[in-house]
Amino acid sequence: MLTTCQMANATDALSPITAYVGAFVLNSSGDRFDPNVTILVRGAKIAAVGPGGSFAVPPDARMVRLNDRYIIPGLVNSHVHIATLAVPRDARAYLRRELYSGVTMVRDMAGDVRLIAELKREAAQDEIVAPDIYYAALMAGDSFFVDPRTHAASSGVEPGTAPWMRAITATTDLRRAVAEAKGTGATAIKLYADLPASLVASITSEAHRQQMLVWAHAAIFPARPSDVVDAGVDVMSHADFLAFESITPFPETFQVAKLTNLSHWQMTPAIDFVLSKMKDRGIILDATVNRGFQDPLPQWPSTIAAQLAHEAYRRGIKISAGTDDDADWNDPSSALLTEIERLVHDVGMSTADALRSATIIGAETIGEQDSAGILTEGRAANFVVLRANPLSDIHNLHGIVLVVKHGVLHMRSAYRPVTASDMAAKSH
Repeated sequence: MLTTCQMANATDALSPITAYVGAFVLNSSGDRFDPNVTILVRGAKIAAVGPGGSFAVPPDARMVRLNDRYIIPGLVNSHVHIATLAVPRDARAYLRRELYSGVTMVRDMAGDVRLIAELKREAAQDEIVAPDIYYAALMAGDSFFVDPRTHAASSGVEPGTAPWMRAITATTDLRRAVAEAKGTGATAIKLYADLPASLVASITSEAHRQQMLVWAHAAIFPARPSDVVDAGVDVMSHADFLAFESITPFPETFQVAKLTNLSHWQMTPAIDFVLSKMKDRGIILDATVNRGFQDPLPQWPSTIAAQLAHEAYRRGIKISAGTDDDADWNDPSSALLTEIERLVHDVGMSTADALRSATIIGAETIGEQDSAGILTEGRAANFVVLRANPLSDIHNLHGIVLVVKHGVLHMRSAYRPVTASDMAAKSH
């Protein structure tokens, strides 16, 4: 009888082999492209990477010649919401657009897990054209569950009682709540709003004990950014929320925070101290810079996130690239490409660091830094082929020729954006 390991090796031996030859390939440091490189893909993994002629290409391999093209790792969108409203048609259209835009992994930051879990399975099995999905189970204070989004994402369940959308109080059995959240298939707990510092710390500790990541808003109200850092979360979202560290009086709830005027914010020693502790603790900042430009609020200037992300970058904090957008099929390209450009032009990051934000650092936000994010032997065969060098001009990310995910090739020319008539027809 074959063991599981022997069966896996036998499957690998029978997997199709594709050789991508002659391209410029981003090196593992992400700071230069090496010329005339061959990437050998077997099944869903990279079997070998090296200069042309440095290893033998099997004679039965499919050859894809990419002379004068540029290959980067698959992009990671570290902040999406694919099922705030659980509409499978819209979610699949959005995910398809993301994949054809070079996004091979997404981090979903709260929604209806009943749909998200099924989409995750379909994406993992390549039953749909979509990035791989990693998602959170949300926890917040009970006062937050007046928000209509929480009702939509747990339709049919009493708000605040769903294991993926849970109200937490001082009397909650956290061991059970985290275990039930983990049972939904979630990668992480997301801490959203209306939680005091003591509960932020307790939830984080229990989640880590159960080997779950913790993703949090940078301010949770009444927990300050400094409280979130002290709790030891893994990723903090929304650079503009860091400005609240110096706001007096500090908002007690998320609803009050949304009414706060940040138009006169400025860097203070308190914010600087928060940033220093983020750096020391290795907490990643999911900056969501473009969201402020895309949906500006009168009381929150659109540049706040970019300015605070710049301060974080200057101090050496790792920054990931996320869009914080719901499923939207109208735009033919992912908003992630714009977010990455914002990191360069508005935050002041180097093009190499902006690419790292959307590749290796993005992979780290979901705990996959050892399996994705760079192009080397044994990692996932997820990569993007571009017409021109993005290190020379970050806008060249828009020049996608093809995307490979799990070793499966998707030509960008095959992508047809969804139209309003398509969506109308599917709704009947």
